[in-house]
Amino acid sequence: MSKQMKLTGDVSQIQKPLKAIIGIVVLLAIALIVFGGDDEAPNESAESVLVAKEETKENKISDLSLYFDCKPKIQEQLNNPKSFDPVATSLKYNFVDNQHIVGFDFYAENGFGGEVMQQAVCSFDADSNILKYGVV
Repeated sequence: MSKQMKLTGDVSQIQKPLKAIIGIVVLLAIALIVFGGDDEAPNESAESVLVAKEETKENKISDLSLYFDCKPKIQEQLNNPKSFDPVATSLKYNFVDNQHIVGFDFYAENGFGGEVMQQAVCSFDADSNILKYGVV
């Protein structure tokens, strides 16, 4: 009878670490399912969202290309074009009266040599030809 108790005691001592290992394995499996997975699926869905967004636009002009067309025109107007430093987070696009409007903030040297923040606005027609541009 002492052998049976000893065997039962050994099994209960093995059960605790076994339960811990099983718990860890289950947590890892859940973490892989939630955070892991196939890397291709999110990229495909993001690409399909971007394609759908582009298809719903009235015009197929890239907003970023409008900014890059506007930037040199604004730099030409500055006292020191090399001092031009755009604020990336301020970039805004709009579509009004069949015109694409691009606006952004930037830092540049003024006539006294001090750095000041200014705003630029450019408008484009439906064929991405620049209509008006200037510093506000």
